[in-house]
Amino acid sequence: MAPPSVEYTIGGVKITFPCKAYPSQLAMMNSIIRGLNNGQHCLLESPTGSGKSLALLCSTLGWQQAQYAKAKEEGSLAKDKSQPEKNCGDCKKSDIPSPCRCVCHSKACRSTAVTPPKVDVVDLTLSPCKDKVELQTPALEHVPLPEESQPSKKSLASRLSEKFQSFLGSDQQKDEDFQPDRKRLRTAEHTSRKRQRLEQGVVFIDEDEPEHGDEHSGPPSWTVKPSSQSAALSSSCCSPEPCILCPCASTKEAVKDKAKDGKKKVPKIFFGTRTHKQITQIAHELKRTVYSGVPMTILSSRNQTCVHPEVAPHSNRNERCRDLMKAKDGKSCRYYHGVQRMRDQCSLQRVHGLSEAWDIEDIVALGKRLRSCPYYAARELMQQASIVFCPYNYLLDPMIRESMEIDLTGQIVLLDEAHNIEDCARESSSFNLDHSNLLACRDELDAMVNINIRRSQHEPLRNFCYSLINWIQESQGLMSERGYETSSKVWNGKDVLGIFHNLGITADTFGLLKKNLAAVLEKEERVGVVNGKEDMVQLPTISSASSIVLKNLFMVLGFMFSSEDNCSFAEDYRVALQKSYAWTNQVPPDVPDAHGFFVRPRQRQRTSTRVKAEVLTLSFWCLNPAVAFSDLRKSVHSIVLTSGTLSPMGSFSSELGVKFTIQLEANHVINKSQVWVGTIGSGPQGRNLLATFQHTETYAFQDEVGALLLNVCQVVAKGVLCFLPSYKLSIIQQALEELRCVATQLTDTGDTVKERPDAEEVKDGEIVTRD
Repeated sequence: MAPPSVEYTIGGVKITFPCKAYPSQLAMMNSIIRGLNNGQHCLLESPTGSGKSLALLCSTLGWQQAQYAKAKEEGSLAKDKSQPEKNCGDCKKSDIPSPCRCVCHSKACRSTAVTPPKVDVVDLTLSPCKDKVELQTPALEHVPLPEESQPSKKSLASRLSEKFQSFLGSDQQKDEDFQPDRKRLRTAEHTSRKRQRLEQGVVFIDEDEPEHGDEHSGPPSWTVKPSSQSAALSSSCCSPEPCILCPCASTKEAVKDKAKDGKKKVPKIFFGTRTHKQITQIAHELKRTVYSGVPMTILSSRNQTCVHPEVAPHSNRNERCRDLMKAKDGKSCRYYHGVQRMRDQCSLQRVHGLSEAWDIEDIVALGKRLRSCPYYAARELMQQASIVFCPYNYLLDPMIRESMEIDLTGQIVLLDEAHNIEDCARESSSFNLDHSNLLACRDELDAMVNINIRRSQHEPLRNFCYSLINWIQESQGLMSERGYETSSKVWNGKDVLGIFHNLGITADTFGLLKKNLAAVLEKEERVGVVNGKEDMVQLPTISSASSIVLKNLFMVLGFMFSSEDNCSFAEDYRVALQKSYAWTNQVPPDVPDAHGFFVRPRQRQRTSTRVKAEVLTLSFWCLNPAVAFSDLRKSVHSIVLTSGTLSPMGSFSSELGVKFTIQLEANHVINKSQVWVGTIGSGPQGRNLLATFQHTETYAFQDEVGALLLNVCQVVAKGVLCFLPSYKLSIIQQALEELRCVATQLTDTGDTVKERPDAEEVKDGEIVTRD
């Protein structure tokens, strides 16, 4: 029978614990609650086995539920106070701001009347499984600010919502493995379209369709030109400092603060662990608590969650999945189209039975049963989740955060077992650029420029690749021998910035390159004629491999060119050009015969040859973990790091570049009277235990250690954990088995559990076996 739950009140927050908490757990929960109440960062050290994970879960979830209750109470009070004001016409009129006539917004507000937004009271404590209350909000005419003019791209939720509506509206569901995406038709009255991209400072203009007599005159072309309106906005109202001529500057701040007070957003909890296996253990701990029913999700890789029968066995699941998502050859993944079956927390808990904390295996089994993709379903569940579990490189790596659509602004970040977080942070801010990948990226950009597709955006990116390739070629003469068939040249980050400045790559031009990259990666469609019918034609974009290369490269350069820190992070980087040789399998090219014909043998007869090829790599090594935390420490609500070994905390905090206001070094739950530490120099028969290479192989040493272990096992009734420096010393156990009397007594004493010698080749959780 499970022990009854115990309720603690810490810092005004009621926390329900599944059992009586240890003093170290109470100290941890007290520190966490203080940090969350004040929005401060916590660095907590507690010995292994003292219940850190359980204290983390209960304290943070208890604080989150208290915030939900507080938001509900404040919302109800605000609603009650607003009742008498409904009949007060003067008060309503006084709250309506007059249109701004300042210099900054004269163009934007020339023909637009601004009406005050009506703030609806939202009950944040309602569970997603409860009946939904429909809130009708009047349509608002809103003058968008430059930073919120238009979203940069459609979110995953909007895309899945569209597919969900089409799924509900269809009469029957096709059960093919792959289904072609439907093309959206466009009426003739919308043939001319103009899209303004104020964030990117460009306007995409679709040319009018050619007349019927000129249909075959040539391929369609697209033109991109700077927007005069965006240029005006960027020069006037996009400045980082408020305009001194604008009388509404203080009003904006007041409205912003009022919005924050009127509708408070409760932070999500992002729980990061080192591996996916640890997430399963944390989920089992959560199931023990009263908070096991909170909306949750687990973010993981396609290697862990892909259920497609053709993609799962593939060696590169990520690339194969992206190909299906792009619907090449008119085919896409039916499991992705079935995400709507498990896309919200309510159906997951009520319909599919995952009412308590679940792990990756549970959602993968559910995805196979419903023929739905667990990978994208878990990402969609993040929208309604109160706690999100993931490996902590998902939270530290900017590229993974972007691809997984993780926004940590105002959220709570928990990193358990964070003693290795420094290495993960350095790896997240580093990048290795293969020279062959850079050449392929250049060729794709060159092709886009040659066929006149977004030429004004692709051309600067192509020139950037050309400059980088030329510099790499010129720098090969500076490399020195480092080993057998390896040579390298290493620069300081500041020196590389100087070299890039000579190449024309500065902080200003790099900002323009980032805008160009965002523009070319955005999917655009225009009206065209296909087979005599009007249809939507999508502009070609560069491949996913080239986009990943440019994104990672720009991520590293973004840290080095960081204007907020005056390029101080450049000192924390080392740029290395390395040359080595590797053996690769290459298929020989087809050679024409004497008559000029190509005779290609069958596929099974074409044998590849092993070729020794040169490998050239440009590496950006980050030496400071504070670089990865630079964009987290200011945006998140709180960062909580826990581990059993964080001392010395002063140096650990300074290396991460985060000010941990709350620090704790908790005591172990084991009493000092239960611990004895000592060394044993001789065995029961008086022989010296000299564990050197010459003595460990002797039978006398093995018999002496075996007799010593037997005596210890007989004295210690609850079990003994023995560590050996190598598997070669496992011969001691064989010596014990040869001694019949000793083996008989050991069998009577208890079972023997040993680690398998091939532990490195066995998955986590399978390395312990019982003989």
